[in-house]
Amino acid sequence: MGYRVNIPLVAAVLSMMISNVLAAELANFSVGKREVITTKEQRDKLGLQWFIDGNFGVVKTGNKYQFHGANGHKPVRVTGTFKNPTQKVEHVTILSKNQNFKYLSGGPLYRDPKSKRIFLFYHAEIHRGTAQNFYSVLGLCVQTDKEGLQFEDLGPIFQANVSNDKAETTVEICGSPFVIKDGYFYLYARDVLAKGKIKQCNLSVARAKVSDVVRAGLKGKNAKWKKYCKGSFSQPGIGGKSTPLKKGNPGTRWMDVSYNTALKKYIMVVAASTPANTNVELFITSSKDGITWEPRKKLAKENGESFYPSIVSVNKNPRETGSEFYVYYTFSKKGEWNLWDDAVIARRKIIIIR
Repeated sequence: MGYRVNIPLVAAVLSMMISNVLAAELANFSVGKREVITTKEQRDKLGLQWFIDGNFGVVKTGNKYQFHGANGHKPVRVTGTFKNPTQKVEHVTILSKNQNFKYLSGGPLYRDPKSKRIFLFYHAEIHRGTAQNFYSVLGLCVQTDKEGLQFEDLGPIFQANVSNDKAETTVEICGSPFVIKDGYFYLYARDVLAKGKIKQCNLSVARAKVSDVVRAGLKGKNAKWKKYCKGSFSQPGIGGKSTPLKKGNPGTRWMDVSYNTALKKYIMVVAASTPANTNVELFITSSKDGITWEPRKKLAKENGESFYPSIVSVNKNPRETGSEFYVYYTFSKKGEWNLWDDAVIARRKIIIIR
C-alpha cells in the first residue's frame, strides 16, 4: 500500500527552508527586486544590440549619468537619468595600432583630478578563427579630446600567464574592474596558468601606482603592473603568474568591485554558475585588504543568466559605495552566446543592514 503526500505541507516546508537559507545568506544585506531599466526592444531601437557587454564606467554630473561601456566590439557612451539611463547614445573611438585586436571596448574609467583627462580600462580580444574562440587582454587608454569620446590606446596591462599561441581553449579574463587602495590601482581579473595543478585562476589581482599610471599615460605610455603571486606583487602584469585570491578557487564568470564606506571594506559582486550549471546568479563578497575575500553570499535566486554586473553608487563618486547602492547587470533567459536575443538591462538595490 502506498502513502499519500501532503503537497501543500511539503511546499510550505520547502518554502520555509529556502527562506531561511536566503535569510542566512543575506543577513547583512537587503536586496531589492529586479528592476528592468532597458528592454531588448529599447536596446535595439537605440542601436545597443550588445549592450552592456562588460563593465560600466560611470560619470555622474548632477542628475545625469554617463555610462561608458561595450556595445559588442564598439565602445559607446550612454547618457540618461537614474529613472531612464539609456536616453542618448554616442560612439566612442579608441585609436590603437594593435592590428591583432578584433574586439576593443570598455569599460571602467578613472578621471585624473589634475589633468581632468579620463583613463578608460578596456577589454580586447584576439580572435582565433571565430569570435567565440578568443584570447582576451586587458588594457588602458587615455582621453585625447574635450568631449571624452576619443581615446588613445596605451597598450595591454594584464595578460594571462599562458600565451596566445600556447592556449588550448578560449581565454576569458573579464572586464578590468578596479579599486584604488593606498595610492595603487588594484585591477581584478581571471588568469590562465601555463603550468601547475591549477590551470584556471578564477580571481587574481594586479596593481600599479596611480601616480605612475597617470604620469606615463599623459606621455602616451603604460606604467608597469605587477600581479599578486604567493604573497606579494612580484609577477609582471603581462604574462606573469598569479595566485587565486579566493580559498578553494571557486568559479567566477564576471565581477565588479568597489570600496564601501559603510563597511570600510572592499566589496565584489560576482556572476557565477550554479552547481548544476542551469543558471548564472549574482553573489557578493567583501575584503578588508583587497586580497583575502570572505565567503560569497547570494544576492538573489534567478531562473536564467544574470551577467556583467556593475556596481553603481548613489553618491557623487560612482565607484565608492555607501549604505545603499545598485548592481546593474544583464538578465537573459537564453544566456551564453544567445543572451542578446532576449537580454534586458536590469538592476537591484542593495541596502547594508548594520
